[in-house]
Amino acid sequence: MAFRKSISQTELAQGQSDADRERHATEYQPSRGGWFKPEAKPEPGQDKDSSGGRRWGRR
Repeated sequence: MAFRKSISQTELAQGQSDADRERHATEYQPSRGGWFKPEAKPEPGQDKDSSGGRRWGRR
């Protein structure tokens, strides 16, 4: 039986593409008690109503 060489986390991260990093990204959310995918954040300069959500306070 042979021993395997351990690979550091930085070496693993260097082998990933930017698309892979974003697809597998997680952030710790203490209110939910664990690691979850980050929620989509609005892009600066875009209308807040572009997502199709309901706008509260307006009729």
